[in-house]
Amino acid sequence: MNEKESLAKINALVRGEIQQLRPYEPEAALPEIRLDANESPGDVPPELKQAILEGLGRVFWNRYPDPEALRLRERLADRERVSPECILVGNGSDEIIRDLLTVYGGPGTRTVFPAPAFSMYRLLTLSTGGTPVGVRLREDWSLDEAGLVSELRHPNSRLAFIASPNNPTGNAFPRAAVEAVVRETERLIVLDEAYRMFSNGDLRALWEEYPQVVLLNTFSKSMSLAGIRLGYLVARPEIIQMLNRVRLPYNVDSMAQYIACQALEYGSIWEQQAQRVMAERERLAQRLQALPDMTVFPSQANFILIRHPRAVWLKTNLADRNIAVRGFEKTEALENCLRITVGTPGENDSLIAACRAVLNASAGEPSHGE
Repeated sequence: MNEKESLAKINALVRGEIQQLRPYEPEAALPEIRLDANESPGDVPPELKQAILEGLGRVFWNRYPDPEALRLRERLADRERVSPECILVGNGSDEIIRDLLTVYGGPGTRTVFPAPAFSMYRLLTLSTGGTPVGVRLREDWSLDEAGLVSELRHPNSRLAFIASPNNPTGNAFPRAAVEAVVRETERLIVLDEAYRMFSNGDLRALWEEYPQVVLLNTFSKSMSLAGIRLGYLVARPEIIQMLNRVRLPYNVDSMAQYIACQALEYGSIWEQQAQRVMAERERLAQRLQALPDMTVFPSQANFILIRHPRAVWLKTNLADRNIAVRGFEKTEALENCLRITVGTPGENDSLIAACRAVLNASAGEPSHGE
């Protein structure tokens, strides 16, 4: 038996649902202007970065990190006004989503979420053996509360993910709409608040009132720390205890723990940065709306969803100009849509100039990629 045949036999042992998965595929190239990943447009301020770098010299690199991340959890508990026992940290919010699905999901269970939504809800549900159940948002991207409640009442449904503001549509769901779902079910409800700081409200009151609600958040968006891959969960201690049964040991490294602790000391910096992004978001939305045949959806996140009849062609031509945006060619309900991260003012100006040049070129004659 040759190597190819041997590997074919090995891969035949892979679980069927994994063989059918299409992996999450971030942009492989590194274009000059990256407006496809919902990252912060600004890096950590130089003075804070320098202080962090100096402090990292005092971290023991030869030792495993604090397995409980106690100091970080204490800082997060202060930020969220809870006890440290209510905090779980993970290697990005993706790891926490996977742990939630490992504990509460699995073979024979259903995971419910609005659709379209963050693609990892579906991918990680499938990878842990469960069945993802998307409930279509209405035409205006509002929640179908009755549809979500109906699916959650199915005997095999175990948990739901609701992101507000929602990725990729950008809109925040009113508290009353989310509560209409929460109060009608005893299933676990994960409220993903990754984009909370770019909106005008939060859903924390639902966590305080309903024990089945947990809050998921990340350092990757408003805090300019996507590079350290750190997320956290706010939940009742009884839920945290169950998640700790499957959490990998030493799952958050010493450097990430130290950097996050230092960053949490500078809360005003991140608030100011979020305000700048929100102001730039409105400016960018207005300029996009002025382009021909462009529909711009209202956003309370750090990105804007747009619809254009030649979206695939537009995305390809922007890539030719070294600008990356996110497309959704294979996502139901997002036909002809693109998601554009709010960049720096200069990046946004370059995007608008490129869009205008592409759309005006050759009086709208088709270009390659359509």
